[in-house]
Amino acid sequence: MTVSRRRPPPPRTPAYVQRSRAVEYQTHISTDNENKKPKTRIVAVSLAFIASYLLFNTDFINHDNNNDSARIAHAMAMLPKNGSSATMNMLKDKFQEDYDNTEIFIGEQLLDGEKEFVAAAKSLSPITDKVTTHRYHSMYGQFLLPYYERKPAMKMLEIGLGCDMNYEPGASVALWKKLFPKADLWEAEYDATCVDLATKQGKLDGFNVLVGDQGNNKTLDGWIEKSGGNFDVIIDDGGHQNCQIMASFVKLWPTLKPGGLYFIEDMQVGKWRGFRRYSTSVCDASTFTFSDTVREWLDDVIYMGGYGSRKWDVNFIHCQAEACVIGKKPPKVETNMVKLELLVEESRFVETARAFTPITDKITTHSYYTMYGRFLLPYYRRNPDMKMFEIGLGCDMNYGPGASVALWRKLFPQAELWEAEYNATCVDFATKQGMLDGFNVLVGDQGNNQTLDGWIEKSGGEFDVIIDDGGHHNCQIMASFAKLWPTVKPGGLYFIEDVAVGKWMGYRKYKTASCPRTFIFSHLLQDWVDDLVYQGGYGSNKWDIHFMFCQNEACVLGKKPLAIESNK
Repeated sequence: MTVSRRRPPPPRTPAYVQRSRAVEYQTHISTDNENKKPKTRIVAVSLAFIASYLLFNTDFINHDNNNDSARIAHAMAMLPKNGSSATMNMLKDKFQEDYDNTEIFIGEQLLDGEKEFVAAAKSLSPITDKVTTHRYHSMYGQFLLPYYERKPAMKMLEIGLGCDMNYEPGASVALWKKLFPKADLWEAEYDATCVDLATKQGKLDGFNVLVGDQGNNKTLDGWIEKSGGNFDVIIDDGGHQNCQIMASFVKLWPTLKPGGLYFIEDMQVGKWRGFRRYSTSVCDASTFTFSDTVREWLDDVIYMGGYGSRKWDVNFIHCQAEACVIGKKPPKVETNMVKLELLVEESRFVETARAFTPITDKITTHSYYTMYGRFLLPYYRRNPDMKMFEIGLGCDMNYGPGASVALWRKLFPQAELWEAEYNATCVDFATKQGMLDGFNVLVGDQGNNQTLDGWIEKSGGEFDVIIDDGGHHNCQIMASFAKLWPTVKPGGLYFIEDVAVGKWMGYRKYKTASCPRTFIFSHLLQDWVDDLVYQGGYGSNKWDIHFMFCQNEACVLGKKPLAIESNK
């Protein structure tokens, strides 16, 4: 079989070489002219450079710090103390302007990690397409930067130097060097000529370099042997051909450490005709699309070996526009209740829950500390007056109702809390027992549209967070989502628990006028993967979903954040 190459060999004098030479010449001319200009101009430029360095150098930044003012204050503390007040004020303004302008640059409200990623990318030239053509700041800000903060000596492999980019190669490696100065960085690229040039230009200083085709098993074996494997993070920004992505994943996923992250960019090109030409002996490019495999993996992570799914070492799948990140199961430990290495907020969720009697099944039968620790607790820290609505008081639990409401009251003392339950008798009992103190209560069937309309009218909607831990019937979940998703604020979160029971016969008896018993909610989640990846193309839908994170038995959906426009 003739296998097409990832890209043709570069021309004798590539465009990016010509641009490089032009820049060198222009720099020489500019330097000569600058020597004749007033020294005040040089001082201003130097101060601006110092400001940018201090603001974006990760030695001065705590990735887990979720407070903008604290971040800026921390950077300001590193400034020399003998500067004039005018100089210091100018630097302060520079700090705040660069950091704040990230939202204007992207056009939407950002989380702190996302701001940091964008700000660092903006400080470089050329700016990587990860924050221009694409919006990968979302997954990198939420997952990669916090990972480095926990493990600064992480070992990271990126596939794809960007040799076919119209702005020259090396934009992402410059960003990684800036963001991760203590990491063990590896870069793999197909184009050997481009690698040689980038090496001579110093772009790959600080990187270990691998060369070859990411779709070739012998090449991949060579990469693993040379690097030693054992990566914390792998980023596939390579050839983007479906069979290349699959070949790389099959070989490299086993080399990923427990708790590690595997990012896959540019999945949206998987259905483009030009990206369906690369085949291998086990992968037919004309029929295989990688996003279809991600759809299958979604069933794997939800059902964990049941109902025809596979059980393997995947911990979660997080997809956003055009890309996904797959998390590996964390290492086992003996230092906590769940016997797994946890993030700080996951651990806090577990420890807070276990202090109550009864202990909610969110951390015993289930492992929902994963999604709540990663998303809900940080959301409350940013928005302590959030409005949160949970469906399901737990009236059918063998340990009695109210375990989760006790947990929410403890974790979120400043939030506006709402609770809905089908069983009115149970609600009356819980109210008399004081279980629902501090909660606004709604009663009725979450699958009934009139009931849902009444809930929205009484509560006023406008929720920051919704948690569906109700009846778990597929058509109930669908009815609630269809009515309640529009009431979620921009940037809000919608959690859906116990998705895994959707294929149990006992949970396929409830139907509505628009939802038959044959409907399975997890199948809709698979369609939403396509909606995220293809953003309205190839039969997908484009709507206000920002991301979807799925773990064992449950998922959380994020709504697109508030749009930000420049006042200029």
